[in-house]
Amino acid sequence: MQILEKHKISLSLAILALGTSAVFYPVVILLFIVVALFTYIIFRSPTIGIIISILATTIGEFGRLEIFGASAFILDLIAPAVLLIWLIKKLAKKESLNFDRSGTMLILFIGIAIFSLLLGSLEVAIAEIKFSALHLIRFISIAGLFFVARDTASKRNISRIINYLLLTGILLALGGFYLFTIFPDFTEAGLTELGWDPHIGRLSGTWFDPNLIAGAFTFLLALLGSKLLLQKKLSKKIILLLVAGILLTALFLTYSRSGLLALGVSGLLLGLVQSRKLLIGLLVIGILGIFVSERLAERVDELTQSVSSLSSESQQVLDPTAELRTESWQEGLRVWQENPIFGTGYGAYKFHQNFTSEDSHAVTGSDSSLLNVAAMTGTIGLVTFLIFLFSLVKDAWSARKTTIGLGFLAGVAGLLVHSIFVNSLLFPPLMLYFFIVGGLLVSKSIINSND
Repeated sequence: MQILEKHKISLSLAILALGTSAVFYPVVILLFIVVALFTYIIFRSPTIGIIISILATTIGEFGRLEIFGASAFILDLIAPAVLLIWLIKKLAKKESLNFDRSGTMLILFIGIAIFSLLLGSLEVAIAEIKFSALHLIRFISIAGLFFVARDTASKRNISRIINYLLLTGILLALGGFYLFTIFPDFTEAGLTELGWDPHIGRLSGTWFDPNLIAGAFTFLLALLGSKLLLQKKLSKKIILLLVAGILLTALFLTYSRSGLLALGVSGLLLGLVQSRKLLIGLLVIGILGIFVSERLAERVDELTQSVSSLSSESQQVLDPTAELRTESWQEGLRVWQENPIFGTGYGAYKFHQNFTSEDSHAVTGSDSSLLNVAAMTGTIGLVTFLIFLFSLVKDAWSARKTTIGLGFLAGVAGLLVHSIFVNSLLFPPLMLYFFIVGGLLVSKSIINSND
């Protein structure tokens, strides 16, 4: 009360100014209030910031914005805000930023990415530097949530975050089912004129890409499978099985060969490590799916032919999609070979490759994520990133008796296979899932976190 009395004149003037501004600039004041409220909530609980970031990925292309002349997702605003507020909180409380093995390697990779961009900026125009810098900021912001997740992890928070990830999967699937009924053909919807592939008769969801969203379903199914295998309560098992049915149906409707292959790898690893029954179950589901859906059978056959045709001794001819993917790999190798040590600079791949279409939404990188890392940050960056990945896999193997350990182990195995054919590991929403779960994994709170 004494404080209020002492500052009542200043407080009255502030309220008067706020009220006056609200009359003349209501949108600005509303935005100010939202930002202030968001800052307060995240400062109090960074975990809520992680959850908001996860849920923001469900908006997909419907949340794309134009910022400083560049295209961005809502996630590109939320992630850096959460990271910055968390850092301010750590500094305000004078808490140390501890770096374990994985965290140290991630920081080192970020440093190499920054250096590669600074080095590469000597040869490009200002507009190109700006484009690349925004991509680097996006990566740092999302990768930084690895540390936020690790720092705020507890048994309760791990369970909450995993549940929200699964909820996100359900929302992506349901949104995909709905959009699939509205425009099953992107050509008829006029989206091909905006640079999107036709995606005829394939579930693409709010991400407008069946292959990328298939990668998300695969990663989340790995977490779900781990949770299901380690769950002891029958009632919860039934709920998890229903969720699995929704995600599997959505994945099958994407007709994504890379997604199906990734699912097979994740399922195989889950089965070998935890349950042979799961292998039989996946095999049965796969066979039933092939018999029920002629389109799915065709995609599986195309996958087999594509893998076979990659052999130098095979006489099989690549289908058009596989041929384009092979050309993309060759282009990525060429860019890497021309910039072998530190790469083109993070985010600058676009300005070093030969484009087929400037309007395409798939011209900013190679179809292989690790090849992208190599091309953008060079051999030094690739080796550092692989050490970071190996460190996480090692931690996951040590924690394979927990939901987060087993789920991440299977999920990252599938995602790495998926990222050979699609640049999924560097796609913002999938990158977010990967780094958040990775951060939870290296925390000291994963023991007995099987809820």
